[in-house]
Amino acid sequence: MDSKQLFRFYHSKFYLSNWLNEEGQLAQSEGDVKWFYCGVKEDFKSEIVNQLLNSFFSEDEVYLCISPNKSSLVQKSTVVDEISKILHKKELGVMDKSFTRIMEFTSYGVFKMGIIRDFPKNRIRPSGIPLKVAFHANIVDKNTEKVAAIVREHFRNIESELHKDYGGSMEHLWIDLELVGDKTWQFRFQERVNISTSYTEFYSYNVGHFSVRPNFEKLRTLSSEEEICSYVFGLLYQSTQLLEDKQKKLDGFNATAFRLDFLSACKKSGYTLTD
Repeated sequence: MDSKQLFRFYHSKFYLSNWLNEEGQLAQSEGDVKWFYCGVKEDFKSEIVNQLLNSFFSEDEVYLCISPNKSSLVQKSTVVDEISKILHKKELGVMDKSFTRIMEFTSYGVFKMGIIRDFPKNRIRPSGIPLKVAFHANIVDKNTEKVAAIVREHFRNIESELHKDYGGSMEHLWIDLELVGDKTWQFRFQERVNISTSYTEFYSYNVGHFSVRPNFEKLRTLSSEEEICSYVFGLLYQSTQLLEDKQKKLDGFNATAFRLDFLSACKKSGYTLTD
């Protein structure tokens, strides 16, 4: 790679990096990231940078990425001196030859260390990985906010009971309860979906996703928690019939076992549904 290509490549890896916390583990939020102070110009702490750089990078050569015209593979022993000369002017980065470790230095004299992750465009579901089920009732209005609050109390328990290996290609199943409007999402299977809520996992893979809309006229006649949950969970259970229809397309996903476990999970939550 020439200097311009390397600089662009560094930035592409920067956005695929997980930064480390105080314990050297993956930080779970921006506030959890460990920043080291090194200073600039005459206050530059070369001994701190040298110590951490040598312990973090095992190879004798690293990529020093300063600008599109000044990025290259250099001897690790020269990096600290180069950083001290340029740091007060601009941000720069250091990356190992295997593209697995990264350090970012800011122009005001602090730096952080991270691990570069590999997020392919698609992947085969790893054997034995349990299905991650998530029920959502996030969009409500004043007429349905009570319903959402009641059913959410049970969603986590049901999701936990369905956290099993059902085979096939699906790793995630997201089912939305539509409590506003008149639209529903038909079932769709996506190989990779962006995750905006996770600081460490940028994508979910092999995601099945659809939504269910209740009969709002009927919903308005229900007042007790028992009535609301029995109706909503029954509706959700009925909707999973489509998984049986798509078992072959999902490479043999065991929808029958999943639906039986759904009934069992609801029963454990105090609601007996009929098949």
